[in-house]
Amino acid sequence: MKDTVYAFAERVDRELKDLTSEEFHSRSGRSKRLREELLPLSRLALFVKLPGLEVEVEAFEDSGRADGFIRIVGFKEREFEVQITFAGYEYADALRAELLVIPGFAPGAGEIRRSKKDGSILATMGAVDQDEHIGRISAAVMKALNKKADKPYAENTVLLVAFEELKIQGRFAWNSLLRTIEGSGKVALGQFSEIYFFNCATNEIQKIT
Repeated sequence: MKDTVYAFAERVDRELKDLTSEEFHSRSGRSKRLREELLPLSRLALFVKLPGLEVEVEAFEDSGRADGFIRIVGFKEREFEVQITFAGYEYADALRAELLVIPGFAPGAGEIRRSKKDGSILATMGAVDQDEHIGRISAAVMKALNKKADKPYAENTVLLVAFEELKIQGRFAWNSLLRTIEGSGKVALGQFSEIYFFNCATNEIQKIT
C-alpha cells in the first residue's frame, strides 16, 4: 500500500470504518494490521508533513525488513524506513474485546478467563488504582522496546511504538507515562535515528528521542 500522505491516511480511515463491529473488536486479520500497523504509520506520516513538503508513505505488509517507508521532498529532503511495534495488547485484552461484541459489555478491570467447560468468557469487575494504566502501559512499552533493541536495522530507521489507552491523553498523562518509563530504564536511541510513541485511542503522537 503506497500513496501520498493524505490519500494514505484516508484509505486507512475508510478501511477501518468499513470493518464490522466484530471485525474491529476481534483484532485479527485485516483489523489487526489496520489498527496496529497501518493507522500508526499513517499518523506518523501526517506528523512529519508540513506546508511546502510532499510526503509519500508506503506500508510493506509482508513481514519483511521494514514495516513502512516515508519519503519527504521539499525544503528539506529525507527518507527512512519505519519499524512499528504495538505495546500492551495481551490475551486478557482480546477476551474483553470479544465480550464487547457478544453481550456488548465488558468490565475494564478484574479477572477474566475463558471457561474450559464451554468456551464462554467469565469476567468479574474489579477495582484498580487511579494511575494503574500508567504502570501497565509503561511496562508494555519497555517490553516492546527491548524486543526491538538487539535486531539489525537499516541506517536511519525510525521506531514507532504504538499503544491504545483512552486515559492517556494530554500533557499531564503523557508526562506521567514518560517519567515512569524513564524510571524503569532509559529509552536509548540504539540503532534508531528517532523514536516515537503513538496512542491509537487518542490520536496523540510524541517524539521521544
